[in-house]
Amino acid sequence: MEERKKYSFSNGKITIEIAKIGAELKSLKTVEGIEYIWCGNPEYWNFSAPFLFPIVGTLKDKKTTINGKTYNIMQHGLLRHQEFEIIEKTATSISLENTFNEETLKIYPFKYKVIVTYILNDYSVDTKIKVINLDNVLMPFNLGGHPGFNCPLYPQESFDDYTIHFEKAETFLSPKVTKEATLNFLVAAREYRDLTNLPLRKEDFNLDTIIIQRVKSKKVFLVNKNNKGICFEFPKFKTLAIWTPHNDAPFICLEPWIGYNDHYDTDGDFFKKDDLVLLAPEKDFEANYKITILN
Repeated sequence: MEERKKYSFSNGKITIEIAKIGAELKSLKTVEGIEYIWCGNPEYWNFSAPFLFPIVGTLKDKKTTINGKTYNIMQHGLLRHQEFEIIEKTATSISLENTFNEETLKIYPFKYKVIVTYILNDYSVDTKIKVINLDNVLMPFNLGGHPGFNCPLYPQESFDDYTIHFEKAETFLSPKVTKEATLNFLVAAREYRDLTNLPLRKEDFNLDTIIIQRVKSKKVFLVNKNNKGICFEFPKFKTLAIWTPHNDAPFICLEPWIGYNDHYDTDGDFFKKDDLVLLAPEKDFEANYKITILN
C-alpha cells in the first residue's frame, strides 16, 4: 500500500492503518492476524469507518437552507471525501487535520478545522474527533462515526453467530426509514423493550437501520458465542445506529451519532435539524469512540 495514501503503525499487539482521505480507519489487526475492520469492498459498501460531518445521514431532497441560501450536502456530509495531513505522530498515536477550503465552502458555508487522533493502548484504539470553529459566526453541525466491523471474524462462523450486548436495557421505537432515506418518527419500523441482547439476524435489517435515538448505554459488546469480539464505547454521543446491508455482506456497523437524517416532513432549514451542535467562534467540540478487542 502506498505510504502517501495510508499511514500504518503498531504497538506490538495491534496494528492500524489510516487513509489520508477522510482520516478513515482502514484496518485494525492483531499480531495473530485477525482483522476487525471491514475492508471497504465496493460490492457491499466502499467505506470502512468514515466520519460524518456536518450532517449525519441524508437531507430531504439532498438539500438544505442556511441563512436563506440553498446548499446541496451529500449523504453523511463532506468530511469522508476530504484529504487529511498528519500534524503529529508518536509511538502510540497519530493526529491528522483537515481545514475548510473554497470547495467545502460551496457545500457548507462555514470555516472549520477537524483534527482526528488515534491512540493505541494495549488492545484498544481510542478515536478522537475535534471540530474547531475558525469562523466569526456560530457554526451548526451534526457529527457521527460509522465504523464497520467484520462479522464474522473467524473461519467457519456466520453472521448470526454474533450478538450485540448493551450496557443498559434499551426501550425504544426505531423510526421508519423512508424511500428517500429520511426518518418518520411517527411510524415505528420496529419496537424494542428492555433490550439487553440483540442476536444478529440479516432479516432484522430489512427496515434499513436500527436507530436508538436516546441510547442509555455508552458501551456495547459485539461478540461471538465464545465472547470474542469487541467492546465499543461512545461516551458523548446521543444516538446509536446499527446497520448492515440486508444481503450477505459480512460486516456490521455500530454508528455513534449526534444528529441523524432529516425528518420526512422537514421544511429544509438547517438550523432546525435535531441535536445540532452550535459552536461559538474560536471554540472547539470533541467526541470520541473507543474500540477494545476482546480476544
